[in-house]
Amino acid sequence: MSPPATFSSECPRCGKDRMQTAYEADELIELLRAGSEIEAYCASCDEHWQVSTEERADLVRSLSMK
Repeated sequence: MSPPATFSSECPRCGKDRMQTAYEADELIELLRAGSEIEAYCASCDEHWQVSTEERADLVRSLSMK
């Protein structure tokens, strides 16, 4: 089990950055390597969305993936 990875993603409904805490670091790395979708959530809007390409690139950098 890896530590939780936190990152922010902008809610498409309210436009606010929302902290995401649902994924472990290892899980995010595998999703990114596989090109799988990564889902984000805004509790205020009760809205789910897919993390953007730019946010995925930020994740790669923050997780130090090569």
